[in-house]
This record gives sequence, structure tokens and C-alpha cells, in this order.
Amino acid sequence: MTGVEDMDNIISLSIIGLFLVLIISVGVLAGKKTKDADGYLVANRSSGYFLIVGTLFATFWGGGTVLGGSGAAYNDGVIGVIEDPFAAGLALILVGVFFVKTLRKLNLKSIGELYYRRFNKNVSYSASALMIPTYVIWTSVQLLAIGKITNVLFGVNFMLAFLLGAVVVILYTVLGGILAVVWTDAIQMIIIFIGLILIVFVGVKAVGGMEVISVNTPDNYWNFFPNKDNGVSWIAYFAMWIGMALGNVPSPDIAQRAFVAKDGKTAQRGMITAGLMYWTVGLIPIFIALIGITMVNTGLLDLNAIARISEDSELMIPLLAKELLGPIGLGIFAGSLIAAVLSSASTSLFATAVLMSNDIYKPIFMKKNNDKKLVNVTKISVVIVGILAILIGLVSTNLYDLTIFAFTLLFGILFFPFIFALKSKWVNSYGVLAGMFAGLSVNLIGALIQGTIIPEPWEFYTLVPASVNLLTIIIVTYFTRNIDKPTPLEEIYYK
Repeated sequence: MTGVEDMDNIISLSIIGLFLVLIISVGVLAGKKTKDADGYLVANRSSGYFLIVGTLFATFWGGGTVLGGSGAAYNDGVIGVIEDPFAAGLALILVGVFFVKTLRKLNLKSIGELYYRRFNKNVSYSASALMIPTYVIWTSVQLLAIGKITNVLFGVNFMLAFLLGAVVVILYTVLGGILAVVWTDAIQMIIIFIGLILIVFVGVKAVGGMEVISVNTPDNYWNFFPNKDNGVSWIAYFAMWIGMALGNVPSPDIAQRAFVAKDGKTAQRGMITAGLMYWTVGLIPIFIALIGITMVNTGLLDLNAIARISEDSELMIPLLAKELLGPIGLGIFAGSLIAAVLSSASTSLFATAVLMSNDIYKPIFMKKNNDKKLVNVTKISVVIVGILAILIGLVSTNLYDLTIFAFTLLFGILFFPFIFALKSKWVNSYGVLAGMFAGLSVNLIGALIQGTIIPEPWEFYTLVPASVNLLTIIIVTYFTRNIDKPTPLEEIYYK
């Protein structure tokens, strides 16, 4: 690098450094306001509408959406990003409309408690344990995004940035618990908006305006439905929607936002607003991909950048930012990307830690309520989850595929148990437990046969595990209906 390039990088990295200091400071401040387990795990159930919208939007708007989504749109157009943002945004709306008020009535600290109180401890342990792999993968996706962003933009060693990002996320999450997560998410949402507006404005100007972008838009780029009329393409399209939309419904991080809201109405309005906002803002990475296509077609990117995008389209946004923005703008935009990543990483990190501490460790090893011990165990769990996410990141670096796989796995295991727990009067613990492991078994068998953690064809491993899960729940419940009865939902409402 030249001296000028070094100075530019120092300016940009200094802006990012100030942002990270701010985020860690918020974690320290939140930690001082957290007095007990209720404060650490559910923020004293006091978060207002703006905080709920901010934390939900920022949670979903992660590395998979920004880098992975724009890369997928670059290759395949809108049809390549149906899962995220469109199906993912639908999940927030579905939970907001149909489930959030019921969740609030139960006065839970985590989603695993739902299965414990409705069925029994074995169902709760199993559900919590089965959710953990999904959220370890999701956390890993975010940490990988930090490595990609800083490596492409500033030449920072990928592994160093990956590990440094993990340390920052673990640090402020440990310090402040869910309160730190909610507060930093709201701040990060604002920074995300600033960064997206900046890159779009500069990008449109650089390529010569909307007319030039329109001319360079590929045929069928904006197609929302399959181009082919055969049944296979429509099955795949259906799987895109159902895996991500329904796979997110039983998510512990979404449920956690219901628990931290000040009341059911606030939680419901916040979720629906965040879902609609996610759809709207989700169009921006798709449009940024068009700017990238236009710059490639018109020769505004050098051959090295074009080669790197061809090899890994998820690098497109960082490469565009590096080409279009000066050091201050690049620092702000990179900060917005890292904000998006950190918000998702901290949420999944904390949600997984709560599953480990509140839903597995507490009922097995804590015979008496001990707030201080529960908080300490949760902090240790945050560190453990962070380490596991780092290890997963060493195995695979494809952000979008990992994101989609994480939630289709959850769909195949826990969507129907979650629905039956909240809506069914007759499904029992035997059926739910058998269904969860039946759905998981299909994925495990596929992974073992193919020697990969993401078995193909993906539409088969999206739809079939969930179908097996549902049939198993119904059949086993029918044959054990006289042995085991679920606790009526009305009996576990918070009075």
C-alpha cells in the first residue's frame, strides 16, 4: 500500500474503532442497570415500541441479508433472495399477528419454558438442545461477515478480523445481557440506514443515473415468481418461502422480543412494523446489486474487482464501497455493515446462551432459584456459544447458504411443536418429542450420506423433515393419547 492508502485506512478504521467503543460502552452501561435475572434475561419487561422495532429489525438485518442477499441478487435477481428478506420478513408479521400476545400472557424468560410448562421437562430439554445448533450457525454467519468486510475493505487479515469481531460481540453481550442487546440494536438500526442511503446515493451518481441502471438491468431481474412453469421449479419456490418464513416462527430470538416488551400490544405492533420495514429496506441490497452489475458492464470496476465478484459475489458490496467512497464515507459505511452484523450476532449469541442456562442448566442443576448464579451461568454460556460459532466458521464461509440452512433446519424440527404448544389441546409430549427427533433424523441421515452439513437437494431437506415431523407428532399422539395429557394453556397463563 502507498502512504495515502495507509492514511485512508487509518481514518476509516478509526471511525469503526470509535463505533466499537460506543457499542462496548453501551454494554457496560446496560450491565450497571441490570440488577437481577429478570433484568439480564428479559430487560425487566420494559422495552417500548421504538426499542422493539429497532431490535427486531437490526437482529434480522445481518451479514446474510446485506452481503449474502446482495450477492445472491447479483447472480439470480429477485428470485434468488426470496428467503431473505421476503420470507424472513413474513415470519415477523406472522408471529406478530398470531402468536405474540399469547406468548406475553405466559410470562416466560425463554422459549424453552413454553415446552416445559405445556408438556414436560424432557420436551423442554430436547427443544432447547435442538435449537442451539441453528443459533450457533447463525452467530457464525455474522462473525464470518465481519471477517469478509474488513478483509476486503482494508486488507485486514480475515482470521484476525473474524476473531476480533467475536471478542467484541461476546464482550458487550456478557456485560449487559439482553438490555445491552436491545439498546445497541436500536443504535445500530440508525447506523444501518445511514450506511445504506450513502452507498445508494453515491452509487447511482457514479454510474450516471437511474437511466443507465435501467439499461443494464438483466432480463427477468425483478421477477418475483419462477420463470419456468414446471412443477419442480414451483416446489423449489414454495420451499424458499416456507423454510425461512415458518422456520423463523419458533425462533427464541423473536420470542425473546415478546418477553422484553412492556406489554403485548407493544410487542405485536413492534413485530409487524419491523416485518414491513424489513421488506421495504430489504429492497436496497437488491438495488445495490444492480449498481454492481451496471459498474461491471460499463467498466467502472477494475478487472481484479470483477474477478473477485465472479469468484464470490458476497464480496460485491464491500468492493463497491471501496471503489465509490472516500475514507470518511468508507468508515461510516463499513461501520453500518459491522453494525448490522453485530446486532444479529449478539442476539443469536444471547438467545442461545439463555437456552443453555435457563432451559437446560437451571432445571437440572439449580434446585432453588438463585438469580446471581443464573446470570453467571448465562454469561459463561455466552462465551461457550461464541467459541462454538468460531469453530463452525472455520468449516464453511458461505453466508447466504448457512443462513438459509440454519432456519430450514429449525422449520423441520420445531415449527409444528411450537404451533401445537400454543394452539393445540390434544397433542402430547410423546408426540412432540418423537416428531422433533424424526424431523432431525432426516437431516442427519442426509448429512451423513452426503458428507456435508448442508445436504442437497435443499428443497427436499426443507419440506420432507417438516412433513415427517408433523406426521410423527399426529401418529404418536394418537397412540399415546390415554397415557399422557398436555397441560391446558389456560392453566399456565400468568395471573
